[in-house]
Amino acid sequence: MDNRRLWFMIRFVILTGLFVVSGMAVSCGGPEEAADRLYGSDEFTVYADSIVQGAVCVKAVSPVRMIATGPHMASDTLSVDIDSVPAGMPRYESEQCLVDFLYNKAAAEILNDTAAADDYAIYMSEALLVPERSSRTLMSKIIREHGDAYIRHCADWPVSDDRMSWAAAMWELYKVTGDASALPEAVHAIENSLNENKLVMWDDTYKLMHGEQLHSGYAVADYPEWMDAKDRYESMCLGTNVMFAEAFKVRDSMITRLPDYNVMPMWVGLDKEIADAVNNNLWIPNLGFYSRYLYGGVYPIQSQAVDNFGQALAIIFGIANREMARSIVSKTPWGAYGVPAVYPFMHGDSKEGEAWPVVQACWTMAAAKAGNMAAVERGMASLFRAYAMSDIAESMDTTGDTVIGLSDGGGACAGIAAIVLKVVMGMELESDGIVFAPVVPEAFGGRKRLYGMKYRGMELSVTVSGSGSRIKSFSINGEVRDRHFLPADMKGKVNVEIIMDKQAGDYGVVTEEAAARMPATPAIEWGSDHIGRITNFTEGIAYNIIINGDFIDQVNTGYVRFVPQDRYAVVDVVPVMTETWCGFSARPYEYIPEGALTVVEMKTPKKNGSPDFEVEVSEAGDYFMDVGYRVKKVLHGCALYMIYIDGAEAGGLVMPLSADSGDGVSVNSNMLRVKLKAGKNRFSLRHIRERHGHAYDGYVIECVRLIKQ
Repeated sequence: MDNRRLWFMIRFVILTGLFVVSGMAVSCGGPEEAADRLYGSDEFTVYADSIVQGAVCVKAVSPVRMIATGPHMASDTLSVDIDSVPAGMPRYESEQCLVDFLYNKAAAEILNDTAAADDYAIYMSEALLVPERSSRTLMSKIIREHGDAYIRHCADWPVSDDRMSWAAAMWELYKVTGDASALPEAVHAIENSLNENKLVMWDDTYKLMHGEQLHSGYAVADYPEWMDAKDRYESMCLGTNVMFAEAFKVRDSMITRLPDYNVMPMWVGLDKEIADAVNNNLWIPNLGFYSRYLYGGVYPIQSQAVDNFGQALAIIFGIANREMARSIVSKTPWGAYGVPAVYPFMHGDSKEGEAWPVVQACWTMAAAKAGNMAAVERGMASLFRAYAMSDIAESMDTTGDTVIGLSDGGGACAGIAAIVLKVVMGMELESDGIVFAPVVPEAFGGRKRLYGMKYRGMELSVTVSGSGSRIKSFSINGEVRDRHFLPADMKGKVNVEIIMDKQAGDYGVVTEEAAARMPATPAIEWGSDHIGRITNFTEGIAYNIIINGDFIDQVNTGYVRFVPQDRYAVVDVVPVMTETWCGFSARPYEYIPEGALTVVEMKTPKKNGSPDFEVEVSEAGDYFMDVGYRVKKVLHGCALYMIYIDGAEAGGLVMPLSADSGDGVSVNSNMLRVKLKAGKNRFSLRHIRERHGHAYDGYVIECVRLIKQ
């Protein structure tokens, strides 16, 4: 062998050895580690210690250090380090280094986060991890005035109201601490806020609350462009009503913990009434999941799109029964990077690849409750990927087509912690203790230990061994127990030992679909002959004609014909893409037959006033009523009036500032259903007491419309 050939072989061996050593230092999981694989797809794979997405690899090399490598990194290797495991926080240790690192990172960020957490973060995990701070945050949201207490609402109230999540967070905090000292004021604030909302947001026909869709830490396109603030207020949304039902239930539960509380709450049983109405009006039987909202005014129709945050909350808070929950989790479409916030995506929306961490966390908790291990594994993987890669996103040079990571701050941290505490360790808080029901994917087997948890008068340690969703053995301080429950009145050091039986019951399935978009919302020009021309007609799209909420016909041409009847009618035209997915209706077409409309002009337009007037009708019965108004020199706000007919309360009128009303153009309020007697009826419009900046200066009431149904 000549010297050149010998030297070549030596170099090959050396370089190969260096490559192997270097690869071992930061290698990610591969086929030989399939037993440790939580989830794998064409887009990314999650192992017990690492995540691979294309050429990017992140690997937890210790509980406080993660290394990332990739061809487009600012440097060859990027490390993400945690200074230390946060002192005073519960510790978590397992045989899955990735989960240990992500939990420690989340705990550190929660502890160091100076921003006020939102209610969902407190509910998910922060009540357990930082109860004192959670209490301060929640109590800071109470408005105290004139001897009353209210939960602070957002600036868009009552078009939007996100404050009812406060009740769920406050009740979760009580279940952690057992401290009832704040409950009297909490009950008072919840009761007053519910009564205030009931006054202006309740729909007595559908037994649901009005108000636009809930969000937590994310923004998605929710409504068609033709809908203004009034139209969004008139929608009745899944997530909003789930949280209202939960708030009524929480109020009643809090009262049971206050034996000296002797005030009878209003609207007893409304939690069950709203829950039933959600299931009756928003469930889509042929699809097996919920519509995200009803929309379109007095004859609302279902949006065929789904709101997965709302669906997860419906499962978590028990609105959906077990059969419905299993159907929702198995039939709702998944995207490449997780369950989308909404689906299908709106026409023109550019955020189809994003999977929001709070949605992933709540969906995974819901999947665990529904008993779908496949969805639990996929939910964990989606959340872990987004959270782990959020730190390296800025160091990547991507084309914009690949989703690297997405974090929504405190919500992502709280979501990661919730997966560990409430899914893997299976902790379900009750007012008198903790129920344990771990759901552990096979890849996360072995021994998992949570310790240093402060709970009531205990220092709690929980160990879960094995995988599955069925408990084989449950013991407290060495004593085997049949009931998987830790009483809240135990003291001192308490050790809970759980051994899983490796069985997942029915493993479950998830539905994978390629990203779908709604067809474009129809733009229709209506003629005096009641024929509408669809100006953006699209070949291959069918159009459903819906009159007063009932399906009438489907057309495949660019023209829609409405045949008037001798009654008020609202016509919706909905584009249909497939049997499953529809788009939004065009702006509803309103038909008022001759003689059905009565317009009461304000002789002197009432500026900031509370007008009284009489209306005489020839026929008793049901009428629709709204108010025409305009706004001058108002930058924001919403006027609120109660309408009284012959002294009886008839509903709330909501007059938000809109793009048109802000220009002094006359627009209409929401529409109410009212009953009138034959002859004279006396109407009174009264301001609802101003609160939180809802001023009336600049609002001018011009007329009142009454339409015979």
